[in-house]
Amino acid sequence: EAVVFKFSNAICESYNQSWVVIHTCRINAISRNKNAFNFNATVLYPCNHIFIDVQLFKKANGYKPWLYKITIDACRFVKKTYNPIAILIYKLFKDYSNINHTCPYVGPQILKGFHLQPDKLGLTLPSGDYLLGLTWFFNRRKTVTTNVYFIFTEDL
Repeated sequence: EAVVFKFSNAICESYNQSWVVIHTCRINAISRNKNAFNFNATVLYPCNHIFIDVQLFKKANGYKPWLYKITIDACRFVKKTYNPIAILIYKLFKDYSNINHTCPYVGPQILKGFHLQPDKLGLTLPSGDYLLGLTWFFNRRKTVTTNVYFIFTEDL
């Protein structure tokens, strides 16, 4: 393949262990140019108000903000998809997750065996290292951050 699109790191943190417990946040190698992201967390209390701050960073002497910074109302989005960037991200992982139902969210939230597929991306990125930073707010309180680092390299 002429395109390398794979994870390089994942860092997840719960700021409120009494509400969300993160069990797994790791990347497993499948082959030299393919790996999978696994995430497993338990939401201990039902939540109907979830907002996600999404920001894309590109590495250039450190990770710098690049192109996209949006806030998504997750409960509204799952009912009716409305943001093109969020739709693009959602299409990448929805087949690997149980995070595809309407609110309230409670219990296990799992993303298993998620690997990046360039054909599902739908747009071209310049070659480089990227960071997708997700900050999850439950009832307006910062609850979880998920920072996923990935590499996109296209041989021309």
